[in-house]
Amino acid sequence: MSGEEHHIQYVPESPNVGMAFVGWSAFGSLLLLALAIGGLSGIYRDVVPSRPLPAPQAFPQPRVDTGESEELRRITNAQNNKLEAWRWADSQHSMVEVPIERAMQLLAQKGADAYEPLLSSPQAALSPPTAAAERAAIRQKGASAAAPGAPSQSSEQPRR
Repeated sequence: MSGEEHHIQYVPESPNVGMAFVGWSAFGSLLLLALAIGGLSGIYRDVVPSRPLPAPQAFPQPRVDTGESEELRRITNAQNNKLEAWRWADSQHSMVEVPIERAMQLLAQKGADAYEPLLSSPQAALSPPTAAAERAAIRQKGASAAAPGAPSQSSEQPRR
């Protein structure tokens, strides 16, 4: 086998193809397609109810918002007023909203220790908003008790 050569010979097809067969095949395919389309459209007309099309409607003209700049100015003014005004933050009058400029000045005055109360004692950060007012009231009571003319409360025990 090693010495044998394989020769492939090319044999062309015969040019004598029957055109009548090709023509009748194409005509039969087209006839089958037309019958399928006609049959399916007939079934569709029988099964699907026909309804009249709705009357065409005219779309309303688009409305142009001409007050956009006024609305932006109003919103900006409201936000600036909120940032620049003193007011109570709650209905119990225990917390005050400070203007942003003043708050930045206060933080700058404290310097590096500005956030220390929040970081040093987690209990102070989690205390209710009225806790500061309660502590101030307790201190005020203590100061009024130690005022002149008031009986002093000392921790000294009577001597025996």
